[in-house]
Amino acid sequence: MVIDFHSHALPGLDDGSRNAEMSVGMLRAARQQGVELQVLTPHFYRWKEDISSFAERRRESCGVLKKELPGDIPALLVGSETAFFPHMSREDLSELCIEGTRVLLVEMPFESWEGHVTDEIARLSLDCGYHVVLAHIERFLRYKGNAEELLRLQQLPIHIQSNAEVFLSFMSRSLGLKLIKSGTVTILGSDAHNLDDRRPNLGPARETIAKRLGLDVLARIDSEATALLGRVAEMVAPPRKETVK
Repeated sequence: MVIDFHSHALPGLDDGSRNAEMSVGMLRAARQQGVELQVLTPHFYRWKEDISSFAERRRESCGVLKKELPGDIPALLVGSETAFFPHMSREDLSELCIEGTRVLLVEMPFESWEGHVTDEIARLSLDCGYHVVLAHIERFLRYKGNAEELLRLQQLPIHIQSNAEVFLSFMSRSLGLKLIKSGTVTILGSDAHNLDDRRPNLGPARETIAKRLGLDVLARIDSEATALLGRVAEMVAPPRKETVK
């Protein structure tokens, strides 16, 4: 199953889609690129609002979108892109997880990570039982010490996601492919925000990965993403018997 694990296609909720019309356009574009299941992950910032307020705004946005949905779009699951905050393991984050799962997409701090950051991720995973996915990991590796901290995190039962744009730029493509070849990155997402400068682009990225690393690598990525969502993925979008593209 082709899953886009990271997107901002819910209307009027964050810095992503502005309205339902744009959302539908984004979802149609994703489906045309072969995406079968789209995970909607609006930004959540704990320092801006509490979880219940965010969940209510998200429900309202979903209601607006559902009134406009056509048939030629991927199946949908709703979650969040939760920005890291101190002591987050002390709160109930279940409403921030991808619906029907314990999968939590976490955006790490845009700075050098100190031990307390990786320790908190460990608590989320080992003590709280969340299936943590670290969002667009490539954005954080330029900060001093983060490559070493990432090695620590890889000892945990977590998953690491890269954005499609990494594979579409000459400047970053080699890094993205290296992260996949090393087994660091096992989840892909478009992180699409609109139909302009941050449009859905998972299809072209998958073509690059298939060309450079082979269809078997792409199939492994699809299998891991599907397994992470488990029966929830099977219920909303049954796997198709077709060749991976």
